Amino acid sequence: SLREIADEVGIKKSSIYSHYPSKESILMDIFEYFTDFFKYDELLNSNDFSLSSKNKLLLENPERFYHNGSEAIRGMLLQERNLKIFKLIFIQIHYNENIRLFFQEEMLEKPLMFWREFFTILKENGIVKSGCNPELLAKEYYSFPIYLLIELFAKYDDIPKSSLDDFFRQSEEHAQFLLDSIKVK
Repeated sequence: SLREIADEVGIKKSSIYSHYPSKESILMDIFEYFTDFFKYDELLNSNDFSLSSKNKLLLENPERFYHNGSEAIRGMLLQERNLKIFKLIFIQIHYNENIRLFFQEEMLEKPLMFWREFFTILKENGIVKSGCNPELLAKEYYSFPIYLLIELFAKYDDIPKSSLDDFFRQSEEHAQFLLDSIKVK
């Protein structure tokens, strides 16, 4: 809400439009903050998450690799501000072309490219079955957590921490199930 935005930046609600010419510019600043968070977050951009055949953790324990990434995202979502921005994105994709493009690129295309490369590396190194399709696996791997997020945002105005914990538990179980079904024994 405008009140929450004003409180967050330390101004009166009535003076927001003195700082922003339109609702669109407010939204774009919020999404710039969010994009910068992903781009510059130390944990999310650490070498631990590099997609390379030289990444020992990725090759030796892809489950731990996933878990570490999940924990990084969990830390981000436990910040109420970021959770509200996520929800705002899901609402605004239907009304705002820039946000729709942001959602497509940052929350769909880039993660799918990441997971496709993840499965390609596992396949090339004989960790998963040779007949696996990395593109299809990436979509399967990533679609379930997105479904769970949509479900949470549809169900709650303010997502309880216990529901967020359940989201991460279910996502990890799904990831484990998928990896178990395609790993070379």
